[in-house]
Amino acid sequence: MSTKNFVVMDWGSTNIRAFLYLDGRQAEEKKSAEGVTVVRGPDCEGAFDRLTSEWFSKYGPLPVVMSGMVGSINGWADAQYLDCPVNLAELPHHLTEVRHSKGYKIRIVPGLCVRDPDNYNVIRGEETQLAGAIKKQPSKVFLMPGTHCKWVLADGYKIESFRTAMTGEMHSIMMKYSLVGLGAGEQESSAEDFQKGLERGFYENNIVPRLFEIRGANILGAIRPSHVGEFLSGLLIGAEIASMQKIFKFTKEDGALGIIANPFLTERYVKGLKLAGLESFSLQGDEAFLGGMLPLAESLL
Repeated sequence: MSTKNFVVMDWGSTNIRAFLYLDGRQAEEKKSAEGVTVVRGPDCEGAFDRLTSEWFSKYGPLPVVMSGMVGSINGWADAQYLDCPVNLAELPHHLTEVRHSKGYKIRIVPGLCVRDPDNYNVIRGEETQLAGAIKKQPSKVFLMPGTHCKWVLADGYKIESFRTAMTGEMHSIMMKYSLVGLGAGEQESSAEDFQKGLERGFYENNIVPRLFEIRGANILGAIRPSHVGEFLSGLLIGAEIASMQKIFKFTKEDGALGIIANPFLTERYVKGLKLAGLESFSLQGDEAFLGGMLPLAESLL
């Protein structure tokens, strides 16, 4: 068996993705819907075996490094949080061992946390994306849009601090359960209404009085019901960017911000950052994840 055969896994709340590497090159990828919301604690071993048994039968026991919610208190093993400021180059020295009935060499990457009276925050999973992104192109500020968007202040591999904006979750909740989304029906894209919401959210940076107005605009015919989600998305993202720029106090002179996301979300945040007069560059989440995980896996060989 080659000494460069290993597996890296992104084990989140809803899904698992496993990447097989042979002779140091990606050979195969497998997915499972058995995230931490489905299997927890000792039951994770069964989910792991179902996903990897074919690889282990063919290539023998392989070193495995996992990141994500598998390391939470609801996961397979409670991996620690490293307190910021922290250097991501130290990650290989803080991997948590997982006990498998067959004695496989499995480790989980630690998360990161901030313990500040003005900011209590945690990251679990994104730390590997950050390591990969910084390795490719350093930046003073990285943002990682999604259900919970992370804004990270970095100095090389040193993570100084970070904040979380629950923008994606707020959008989902309001469209599903609030008056804003009531009766809006099936949604469709609208660059115009997204931009209107984006500008209002950014320049006003006080969206609470504006939220019910979306409902009013829908009822009174000022916005198409199918565009409500687009306007709301712009409103939330615009306010998020304005708030984070104020908190982190970054300007154009600090250089381009790094966005780690899929193309859809990247495009939305690029538009918002332009309103703030900020440049940016983008990295795909998988590219950043693997860039951060491979050195960790190789540290086990």
